[in-house]
Amino acid sequence: MKKAVKIALSLVLGALIGAYSFNNVLLPSNLIAGGLGGIATVITKWYSINIQLVLAVLSLPILVWAYVTYGFKQIVYAFASFALFTVLLGIVKVFPVPQIDVVLAALVSGILFGISGGVILRLGVANGPEALVGLYLKRKYGISLGVFFTVQNLIIVSSSLLLPNITLNNLLYSMISIYISGKVTDFIVTGFRRDYEVTIISGKYMEITEFIHKDLSRGATFMKAIGSYNQQEHMLIKTIVSNQELIALKDYAKELDPACFIYINPSIGIVGEGFAG
Repeated sequence: MKKAVKIALSLVLGALIGAYSFNNVLLPSNLIAGGLGGIATVITKWYSINIQLVLAVLSLPILVWAYVTYGFKQIVYAFASFALFTVLLGIVKVFPVPQIDVVLAALVSGILFGISGGVILRLGVANGPEALVGLYLKRKYGISLGVFFTVQNLIIVSSSLLLPNITLNNLLYSMISIYISGKVTDFIVTGFRRDYEVTIISGKYMEITEFIHKDLSRGATFMKAIGSYNQQEHMLIKTIVSNQELIALKDYAKELDPACFIYINPSIGIVGEGFAG
């Protein structure tokens, strides 16, 4: 019950923030959003059609496709979020429109959209129909979500140059807003913490491993390797640490063995004991 309430509140809050950013910050500054919102904006600037109606029509074929592809259970949250966003576009009109210039509008809309997406994505569900398309392309063709959204938004925002009242400045500020939105969303989903895979080659691997176990309370894995130059056998230490632990580990290893070799690889996600997933 608590989980259901949390999901419902997060969906409503995320949709409300997104609707306010779209209707009260982005549109008054003549900026273009990404995704279906951006397509709907371009269409309604050409034709005097209700933007909520356009959004509903645009999402309908994706809804049918997603239902056939994923089934109802997998798409319910994505379309609930989008439906709430569409409905709330009419409600947020009662809220004041901030009197800011286009630069601040790009920053504010980017931050608000980022918060909106982050609040929903923290639930582990897609935050709109276009996200389901991106997930499908990733699974089917190996196209990353980042590439999909970048290409999609670039095409949508660039198409706005065909409109008579859109300039190159509007396009660039729109892209800035979209970029900021992505960064804020990532921050909300992952937080300040970053995790890293660390590989260490050192003759003092036992001492370094003991430090990892006792001081960092982390596990480690030994791997045997042979150097290509002198064909000597080395022991590799592999471990996963947070950004704070990484600093301590590097400092200790370099002080203990100045000749050690350390390779650090940022991780986009870790599932297991001691990590949030």
